[in-house]
Amino acid sequence: MATETANDTTRAAGAASGKTTARKSAAKKTAAKKAVSKKAPAKKAATKKTATKKTAAKKTTAKKPAARKTTARKSATRKAAAKPSLKTQAGKTGTGKGDGAARSKPRAVAQPVIRRIWPLEADSFRRHLCRLSREDRILRFGRPVTNRYIQSYVDRIDWFRDIVIGAVVDGNIKASGILTPIGWRLPLEGSAAVAVESEMQGYGLGSELTKRLLTIGRNRFMSRVYMLCLVKNERMYKIAEKYGGVVDKFRDETVEAQFDLSRPTAATMTREAVSEGLALGRTVMGRVPVIGALANGTHAA
Repeated sequence: MATETANDTTRAAGAASGKTTARKSAAKKTAAKKAVSKKAPAKKAATKKTATKKTAAKKTTAKKPAARKTTARKSATRKAAAKPSLKTQAGKTGTGKGDGAARSKPRAVAQPVIRRIWPLEADSFRRHLCRLSREDRILRFGRPVTNRYIQSYVDRIDWFRDIVIGAVVDGNIKASGILTPIGWRLPLEGSAAVAVESEMQGYGLGSELTKRLLTIGRNRFMSRVYMLCLVKNERMYKIAEKYGGVVDKFRDETVEAQFDLSRPTAATMTREAVSEGLALGRTVMGRVPVIGALANGTHAA
């Protein structure tokens, strides 16, 4: 009996310990479930934040090409708006016919006064020739010359026989032409030369100066006027063609344009007198409008 009682006690103790172990394991599982349930919202929140960041990044990436497209459209609109203004400016200054057909200068230029240059302005004439570039000096004198040579050239001018005209802007000579009589008996012949500074090229000044020189030579009873230049001086060909000149080429890369002049008339005399009078009036009044009339065929007084 004692043995059975001991066995029953042992069984009861084992059952109690088993129940205790089961309760502990159940408590551990419950605690683990609570911990997992607590972590789940945190993970979901982190997942939501990551998804939000990715969505924002996608939106930003999508906005960038749109911004680039908008910028490209704005630049294209600006270019399209700038093109007509450039065309308008080019139309104002023009690619005028004559010796300035190949150039277009979209800028306003003070219209020069074309008039006679007198002995008191010899120093201004010298400074004008010294401002010519090396290329322009070659076209004017046939070779590169120094300032000392230009000084001696101006000193040799016979101001009472040679005729010097110039395009004057703000008191400075920017272009010039000289007509030198050849011989002393009638009918006379003459030699002409024209020079235009680089900033004033492309406005027909060379053509206008040549026209004035031919009119002056005609009124001085010159039957023929010669102009020497280099073969590469294409402007000279256009001027000669414009005023009926004949061009002869020589072996030393020199070209001679020959202009045959008729006798003077009352119209040519009046034209020269009126031009000089208008130039004098503009010089005294000091009115120099800023226009591009030379390129458009409306020449200065």
